[in-house]
Amino acid sequence: MRTPTILIADDDRHLRESLHEFLADLGCDIAEAGNGTDAIAVLSRMRCDLLLSDVDMPDMTGFQLLSWVTDQGLIQTPNHRPSMLNPSMKIVLMSARADQHLGREAQRAGAITLLAKPVELPAITSLVHTLLEQ
Repeated sequence: MRTPTILIADDDRHLRESLHEFLADLGCDIAEAGNGTDAIAVLSRMRCDLLLSDVDMPDMTGFQLLSWVTDQGLIQTPNHRPSMLNPSMKIVLMSARADQHLGREAQRAGAITLLAKPVELPAITSLVHTLLEQ
């Protein structure tokens, strides 16, 4: 069985590093991006199974990143090569201002769920196992 790859896109370096270490201990390959632009660069060159993205990043929102991912499923990359995007990649948004309204908005946009920050490790463990075993 292939090792799942998770991209963590968040401008909080400490959170990225903590999640990286924790998820790597669960047996996942981890990539990191400090903003949406860097996340797009990673997604353009490698196949990921799960994207964990902050909603509020300095260059674009997690919703804008999610929209880019959705659009890439329909078109080719600018250099006309097939996209590296995994068509079954799951997307989870994270936010310090998570509430029911933002959670519904995230799901309508195509995210699996919205996690409240600070992210609780038992919740992310369960979520990762559930999403990557599907």
